Amino acid sequence: MKSINILSFLVLSSTLSLVAFARSFSSENPIVLPTTCHDDDNLVLPEVYDQDGNPLRIGERYIIKNPLLGGGAVYLDNIGNLQCPNAVLQHMSIPQFLGKGTPVMFVRKSESDYGDVVRVMTGVYIKFFVKTSRLCVDETVWKVNHEQLVVTGGNVGNENDIFKIKKTDLVIRGMKNVYKLLHCPSHLQCKNIGSNFKNGYPRLVTVHDDKDFIPFVFIKA
Repeated sequence: MKSINILSFLVLSSTLSLVAFARSFSSENPIVLPTTCHDDDNLVLPEVYDQDGNPLRIGERYIIKNPLLGGGAVYLDNIGNLQCPNAVLQHMSIPQFLGKGTPVMFVRKSESDYGDVVRVMTGVYIKFFVKTSRLCVDETVWKVNHEQLVVTGGNVGNENDIFKIKKTDLVIRGMKNVYKLLHCPSHLQCKNIGSNFKNGYPRLVTVHDDKDFIPFVFIKA
């Protein structure tokens, strides 16, 4: 068990180093336009794109994946013998963490000026699309708990469970549409989503350092 934990730590360290490397040699310069406002309806934020080059749409299913060497897709699991699984984890290229990920959907509280397209730095709720018991059907929305771990059990409409997607300047293994996730609770500064091993599992967590984040791509499920 100790050797597995050491290997997991080394893989995670390698992943974070590759983030810095890719950032240094990127050739993309993202352009973020001003937020749409009532004074000028021509100002809009860019769309978020999946790996097929199509804009992400509200209510459709996607796999969120770390494209770095050693990284993998995000998934839902029960690691605490709870009534409902609530751990948001990341697959990795080591035997005990291999997998294809759990599909997610992006949802909003209500209709907005953005229609059914997800745009950068606009608030969305992230919800796992899973077959589950009636008891757990409302326990699939992402939130951040008091330990700064990303878990499920959030609520669509709760201003503290909002996430946003931001374009990065990374080009990784030919994937150009590379983004990062941010947790943006009401009246507080957004924090990047990164990764950390806790109790032997690669957990998604909020991080304070603006450079210490996991890059993600979106794949249509």
